[in-house]
Amino acid sequence: MVLLLASSSALAYTPGRFYAVGHTQEKVIALTFDDGPGPITPPVLDFLKSHRIRATFFMEGTQVERYPKFVRDVATAGHEIGNHTYWHFDYHKLKHATPERLIHELRQTESSLRRALHNPRFRTQVVRMPYGYFNRRWLLPALKSEKYALVHWSYEKEGVPEMTSQQMAQAYIDHAKPGAIFLFHDGGRRREKTFETMKTVITTLETQGYRFVAAEDLLKE
Repeated sequence: MVLLLASSSALAYTPGRFYAVGHTQEKVIALTFDDGPGPITPPVLDFLKSHRIRATFFMEGTQVERYPKFVRDVATAGHEIGNHTYWHFDYHKLKHATPERLIHELRQTESSLRRALHNPRFRTQVVRMPYGYFNRRWLLPALKSEKYALVHWSYEKEGVPEMTSQQMAQAYIDHAKPGAIFLFHDGGRRREKTFETMKTVITTLETQGYRFVAAEDLLKE
């Protein structure tokens, strides 16, 4: 039932549209994870369950094939799954920046997700590009042709190695606002600091009246 709902949820997005923030005055923040699944996905899921939070996981095809059980765990918990391409190429590099390459990658990841979930009807509705790549010339038309929307983020602070988890957490907290979209990562190595940062951010902002939701719940039209 959970997998069926995940594959046939009501349309929350307009294909071909770019989203980077939710338009709301409520203290609601979308919680999103990239590059997974990975070794910290299980503890992330346990923490989210304990706080009754539904999040969005943008999954990379190679990681889906490496950790298929974690994909099923994410879906069974009721979280939203998005497409984060297959190889995580940097489309800022001209040799990668073609719609044909992107569409091929997206379809590869969809196939990997269907195999991992044992669900031939599963299909994501939303894409997050590696490294935040964006253009209106070919990217949005290509995504629209494949019936995807594009979701970016309003804040991310994991790419500063010299910062402690507490400093990183404070940076997120300082940028909290209604409709924000926070980016964390559950894929890749050495994500323990990310996990500690995320826990501090959530527990602190919840005391300030914020709720955390999946991107589709924030952006639903």
